[in-house]
Amino acid sequence: MTPPAPAPGKPLVLLAQQPFPTFAEAVGAHYRFVLAAEADAAAAGEARVLLVPGLKAVTGELIGRLPALELVVATSVGLDHIDLDACRRRGIVVTNAGGSYTVDSADYAVGLVVAVLRRVAAADSYFRRGRWAADGDYPLATKHKTLGGSCVCGTVVHNPFAQFPGGRDEMAPPPTQDPAASGRHDGAGKPLVLLADPLIPELQPTLSTHYHLLPLAEASTATTATARALLTVDLPAVTADTIAALPALELVVASSVGVDHIDLAACRRRRIRVSNAGDAYATDAADYAVGLLVAALRRIPAADAYVRRRGWVNHGDYPITTKVSGKRVGIVGLGKIGTLVARRLAAFGCTIAYTSRSPKPSSPYAFFPTALALAADSDVLVLTCALTEETRHVVNRDVMEALGKDGVLVNVGRGGLVDEPEMVRCLKEGVTGGAGLDVYENEPDVPEELFEMENVVLSGHRAVLTPESMREVVETVHGNLQAFFDGRPLLSPVKL
Repeated sequence: MTPPAPAPGKPLVLLAQQPFPTFAEAVGAHYRFVLAAEADAAAAGEARVLLVPGLKAVTGELIGRLPALELVVATSVGLDHIDLDACRRRGIVVTNAGGSYTVDSADYAVGLVVAVLRRVAAADSYFRRGRWAADGDYPLATKHKTLGGSCVCGTVVHNPFAQFPGGRDEMAPPPTQDPAASGRHDGAGKPLVLLADPLIPELQPTLSTHYHLLPLAEASTATTATARALLTVDLPAVTADTIAALPALELVVASSVGVDHIDLAACRRRRIRVSNAGDAYATDAADYAVGLLVAALRRIPAADAYVRRRGWVNHGDYPITTKVSGKRVGIVGLGKIGTLVARRLAAFGCTIAYTSRSPKPSSPYAFFPTALALAADSDVLVLTCALTEETRHVVNRDVMEALGKDGVLVNVGRGGLVDEPEMVRCLKEGVTGGAGLDVYENEPDVPEELFEMENVVLSGHRAVLTPESMREVVETVHGNLQAFFDGRPLLSPVKL
């Protein structure tokens, strides 16, 4: 951009390099800008102020060519690109940006930590290349670690992180033998548990030690007639027909939090108990929701790809993005995950509000009766609620229009919470500003239109999955099965 033409009567300010367009527009009306490299002898001789946008080197040689120079104004915090010794010798005053960038730097640091530990940019690239559908899940990543920091930004980074509590391998079901055929319905003393789908490796050692595990598809009629417990690992449909084929069934154990893949009405009619993962995934889901929000607002995956393609070298700086702190965040579903998201984002200086089935008397946040009303008063909408018939497509076009052209949608709940075709249209048309998506309506099929959108961050149902959370899930699943077979209350029962 060419700086505004010199205007008589305005103070002369030399520019070390061209500023960002937004900066030039904001202050250009007040000063007569001239690029130092293009200044004639008269301008160089009279200039008292040098403005240094970005990190353009201000050398002793340049300072020597400006005999009247009294002030160097840097738009950065760091001054290592300015010859401070030359300024000191001449008595030239130097200023920097002070605390202007502190909050945004801290926000971005938090976003980068989550992005690195949870591999947000790499996962986004994986899904954009269609790898989820073709090659399966992206590998587990780890949760956050203890952090250290120094200087002003380090102090601010600690505030949000104070609210952060400390491709899947090939599924391999264990060797099995039909207990009915062997005459050991309880696997030589171990309680029998039918598997609705294959075990993942993380569950294998503990559960196979304590239970006789048998895939439902391999069970004989005699076994299905006596089996009391059914375990679902991924999200296989447990239909009314499945339940009807198990006349002795008393318990369905889900290793997920959501249980929309289980026919709860059929369980209710049979008085079959259902348990889920409880709070095992809550902290990781909340961390990831915050990471997706920062990544979407600050375009971290797109910026990562830009630098990797050498766009910074060849085409200059990546465009400016918007800040996180101070945003109005609406949370749909103030359960355990929603509450943890609220605490984390409140530490960013965000204003928190929520909608839920009913107000939470103990909540300090504003309540809105509908998602539509909440969206109209929010810059960001975070979905953390369960998928039910009442919440299916709770975010429709009306809600996205209310959220607005600068609004961002973050979904770590279930894909069915959003009218996906309408969401895609709203993002393409600019009705909605951006999205951070971990879940989709027809997983692992992600709408291909999303692959080309830089304002969208994509992840493949990985928000809750870390090695740490898997250890908690193992304990919860084992604890629920153990409680059931011992005749004790379940650890994490689902209300039917």
